[in-house]
Formats: sequence, structure tokens, C-alpha cells
Amino acid sequence: MSLSLGEGVIEVRHARVDGAAPRLLALLSPQEQAKAQRFAFAHDRDSYVAAHALTRATLSEFFPRPPQDWTFAVAAHGKPRIDAGDASARLSFNLSHTRGHVALAVAVDREVGVDVERIAPDRADEAVARHLFAPAEFEAFRSAPEAERGDCFFDFWTLKEAYIKAVGLGVALPLKDFAFTREPLRISFSPGLDDIPSRWLFQRFRPAPAIAMALAARRGQGAAPVVTLRAVELAAL
Repeated sequence: MSLSLGEGVIEVRHARVDGAAPRLLALLSPQEQAKAQRFAFAHDRDSYVAAHALTRATLSEFFPRPPQDWTFAVAAHGKPRIDAGDASARLSFNLSHTRGHVALAVAVDREVGVDVERIAPDRADEAVARHLFAPAEFEAFRSAPEAERGDCFFDFWTLKEAYIKAVGLGVALPLKDFAFTREPLRISFSPGLDDIPSRWLFQRFRPAPAIAMALAARRGQGAAPVVTLRAVELAAL
């Protein structure tokens, strides 16, 4: 059986979360269902269920397997991958969720990372930015007009999260060893980090007025991949 997602395409999907229908829970594995029941807050449970249901249903569009039957393995730093011995293992994916919104990126033979965050200006704290951001990012954040600081903060946050998720190192990768600029959207690396900007494609999105989302994807050989952004109705999964 073959994949129905083209090698030069990155599919990015997102959805607004408004409760969790029982049908979504039924798409999850028994282990995921059990984890969902352990969340203390309903909004955390709903976001988790929605993100994992979106992942499973989307993968089943690209390879003929029931959503409940996908199995995953976890790499050393926590990044999930498809655990299969057939063509479906060529699919790479990454998911993210924040309160009220979920996001997913899927590609073929290409590392991807996605992050979605709710823009909350009161969380755009200067002390947090100084701790998380590279010096150039922090200066860009600190010099931004007050009305734009929330957008600036969460642009940098989502881009950095998307990159560390794409490379699969998570918090093991020092956040200050790479830096983004917003306009134009570019990345740079410290001399000690073994990476180069030309390997990567980055995009940022505003899927809703108060939602920041970013994609990181390895470019590969040849032409840059085509990124397709789709809004999904969870009730239709």
C-alpha cells in the first residue's frame, strides 16, 4: 500500500477545540483514552483528545489504516514516530495543543515540528523572555512597541518550539544557541551548534486572532516543499 501524501507537500492542519465529543475519544488508543481521563482540568483533557484524534484521523487519510490502529514509538528525547514496518513509517508528524486550539504537521521523509500557543500579553514577561530567548531575540522583544510585544513574544516562542521539536532534541537543545528574526523570517545558529539555515523552512501563522502557530520543516533536496494549511472541524472527523 502506498501513501497519498506527496513527498513535496507538508500538510498543516489546525482546529478550534470546543469540548470533546465522545466520537473523538473513540478514535484514540486505549492507553490514550486512559491518559485523557487522568487530566485534572476539562480544557486540558479536551485539547489532548482533540490533538490525538486529529493526528490519527489525518494519518488515516494518507495511509489506509483505521485511526485506532496506529501505533507509535518515542525517540530518546520524546518525539513520537510511527511504529510500523510498511510505507506508513515514511510519514513524519508533529502535534501541538494549547487551550482551545490544536495543530498538526504531516510530511513524508522529512522532519517537521509545529507549535501552537494562545497569545496572552500578560505572559509576555520580560524576565521569561530574557531566560528563553537568544540575546538578539530578547532585544527585538524589548524594543517592540508595547502593543506588539505579545505578538513578538509568541512568534519567537512558537518558532523556537517548532524548531526543537523538528530536530527531535526538545529541551536538550539550548534555546539561546539559535535565534530568529521576524521580518524577514530567518534563523541563525551559534558556532557551537551543528546546523545551517539553508536546511530549514519556517512559516508562522495566525489561524485565529489570539492564536500563534509556527512550522519548522527540513527542506531536503530540490525545490522547497509546498505547505498546505487547512482548518478542520473536529466534529467531522
